Amino acid sequence: MKSSKFLILFLMVTLLILPNYELLSKSTKKVRLKQKKLIQESLLKLKTYLIGYKQISVDFPIVGTINTKSISTQHNQFNHSFLADKLLQNILLWLGTPYRLGGSSDNGIDCSNFVSKIIKETFNIHFPANAETQSRLVIPILNIDELSYGDLIFFSGNNKKSKRIGHVGIYLGNGIFAHSSTSKGVIISHITDGYYTQRFRFGGRLPLFEKDFVLH
Repeated sequence: MKSSKFLILFLMVTLLILPNYELLSKSTKKVRLKQKKLIQESLLKLKTYLIGYKQISVDFPIVGTINTKSISTQHNQFNHSFLADKLLQNILLWLGTPYRLGGSSDNGIDCSNFVSKIIKETFNIHFPANAETQSRLVIPILNIDELSYGDLIFFSGNNKKSKRIGHVGIYLGNGIFAHSSTSKGVIISHITDGYYTQRFRFGGRLPLFEKDFVLH
């Protein structure tokens, strides 16, 4: 009798959970399809705008190489092919990660934490995770045309007229940059997408890293 009651209870719980499980499964598949589509769009931008980029796989882990002779480095730290490839590879591994304000993990990451993580993974140094602070730690570059591969690129927030820095990305060349978008997560965008041209404030070149950054 007890076993019969247990079986009935088990069936009732199963019937309650199963629809939610299937719904969760469909939702997860939808998120993954959206994620893959965004990754493909980003890789297409690399292929279109970044001469010398070779796409190997859309599946994880995404792997890519860069021909440093085909990109502008202006004698910055990325004129070394090892660092150029390392930067790109670190960016590719984060592609598709959802946006989360204050986030700094695979579950979600915001723009300044994304930049901070990439710099740490590339140079093994600490770099503050705040766009305004980051903008004060670089060598300013006022014109987009003067930016090189690996430079940072700074934007205002939603208010296009504001001078306050509210967004940051990593410039890759020919108008494209990697960043964590509030609506799409970690993607590669072109400066002409959306309102980025109007929101652009300035760029910045990373200084030579000798030790961790210390704010004064």
